[in-house]
Amino acid sequence: MMFHTKTWQSILIITGITISAFSIYPCNVQAQTKIERENLIIAQNLAGIERQIPLEEVPLPAMASAKTVSGATFNLARTELKSDGSLFYKIRGKNQQGFEVEVQVTADGNILQIDEQIDPSAVPETVTKALKVWVPNAPIASTWRSVRLGELYYQFVIPDFWLEVTPDASKVIINRRLR
Repeated sequence: MMFHTKTWQSILIITGITISAFSIYPCNVQAQTKIERENLIIAQNLAGIERQIPLEEVPLPAMASAKTVSGATFNLARTELKSDGSLFYKIRGKNQQGFEVEVQVTADGNILQIDEQIDPSAVPETVTKALKVWVPNAPIASTWRSVRLGELYYQFVIPDFWLEVTPDASKVIINRRLR
């Protein structure tokens, strides 16, 4: 029995849609725009718009909170304007042990996230095992501990991407690095 032309068209369209839907690359999708003028650098991604600023432009409550929670000496600051209109600061520096630290904080001093570089020996064994499963021989550039809104993650920076793993290794997030 022969199918009618409309039936074949319907089958091909549905097949095409199905193949298209399953071929979408499941990664952290981000658009990126970078504008450079004189000393002004603005980077935009789907998370928001970032701009580097002098440390002096960081509000005192934000700087005080960041120093209190990290004990770091800061040398770099950026603002990020999220798509919902909220603004926060990313302040970067080094702690007393010489490791990099980045604190994300609101203007009124509310801490959103603390990322601190750590020695790989400080990573729990369950996290190390999960890392070896996902990227067995990858060269790790740096290891970080990240606390955000009460959740703890270990981050591993690898060329072209980074992994985030919960302490019990129940969740692994792979993020593609933007250049």
